[in-house]
Amino acid sequence: MGNLGRRLLAGGLVGGLLWGTIGSISSAPVAGQISWGRGKEKKPMLPNPYTFNVPRDALLEAIRQVLSDRELVIDEKLSAEKPGRLVTQPVVFTRGALTSGSNLEFIARRPGGARFTWVRGRYALELEALPLDPQRTRLTVYARIEGERQTETGGVWVDCPSRGVKENEILEAILKHLNGES
Repeated sequence: MGNLGRRLLAGGLVGGLLWGTIGSISSAPVAGQISWGRGKEKKPMLPNPYTFNVPRDALLEAIRQVLSDRELVIDEKLSAEKPGRLVTQPVVFTRGALTSGSNLEFIARRPGGARFTWVRGRYALELEALPLDPQRTRLTVYARIEGERQTETGGVWVDCPSRGVKENEILEAILKHLNGES
């Protein structure tokens, strides 16, 4: 048998093995199907406001560290207006007409819903720490969420009521930070 014959035979064997493997995989029962979140327990949201068993200064320092780790910039001017309050600058978290509406709907209620073409979404956080006593602090987290919808004259930012997702996310991050988790 010549060189060409050996190559065709080897290619046929490899191809046959490949098709045999694919065939056996496709006819095998599927145990690890993709569930897309079905069957997962939904974790309950933390109470907001949340009471921490730490002094206010220690809590504010932990908040600053968590915001820095998440690359959220503190608006020093707005934060300086009231002691114990930290306000972040707005962060655009979604862009594009195809995904912005659903991403926005996940964390807020969109006024007008699907009637509009949503092109961007942004949020800013306000965290207010109120000392209850020397060792306990109550933290309230507010998220201001806005969606930009497209109009004939350009984009318009619209306030969207929060579903509490961003607030809960930051509360969980602060708790993990205070407990020494990453």
